[in-house]
Amino acid sequence: MLLSGEAEVIGFEDGDGAPYLVRDPRSQLVAMVGRPAPEAIAEAVYRNQGGGVMLVQTPDADYAAAALPDWTPGPAIIHVLGREPRLPAVPEGAVRPVGREEIAGHPELPPGLRSELLAASGWSVVAGTIVDGKAVAFCYAASDTETLWDISIDTLETYRRRGYASLAVAYMVEHMAAQGLRPVWGAGESNEASLALARKLGFEPVDHLVVFEPRAALSS
Repeated sequence: MLLSGEAEVIGFEDGDGAPYLVRDPRSQLVAMVGRPAPEAIAEAVYRNQGGGVMLVQTPDADYAAAALPDWTPGPAIIHVLGREPRLPAVPEGAVRPVGREEIAGHPELPPGLRSELLAASGWSVVAGTIVDGKAVAFCYAASDTETLWDISIDTLETYRRRGYASLAVAYMVEHMAAQGLRPVWGAGESNEASLALARKLGFEPVDHLVVFEPRAALSS
């Protein structure tokens, strides 16, 4: 986020180890480093106008929860691809990049997913698994660092559990590997389907964090 040149640093005060927050206006992602002042936390999420999420290290979750009474925390497990990946071979033509015009004109995309993919196409390749001429599963890099990229996937409801998401992931893993980036898979502890797919593809858990989301957004 800091390397993007677009992120905002909130609540930082001079000094080694000083806490702060980083907000990415593009994705509305907020990351909390240490324990900044509650006022700084409130300001960071206020700038998202009721949307976005905030990432917090597990030991700081109770502190963040006290500053965000209207937000709901959810533990998440972070995975990296293990030494024995089990990614499927991608048949030629089975997966390809999906452009903005195709996303905008896709007849079966729910509005929320359409908006998400259109936004993502501004910074990442969006890989689509093609069935009968249309994309039915999608994978893109939600964010990246100097060495890692964060997997985001979704599949149209009527095409789930058929391996289409796995193909899109395998395509993007190869695409990003050519740029020297390794995949990271984050999934909420309650998201059994995502955790099962991560295991199936050879991802291994390496860390935990807590994801805070606005309660209003979760209920909508």
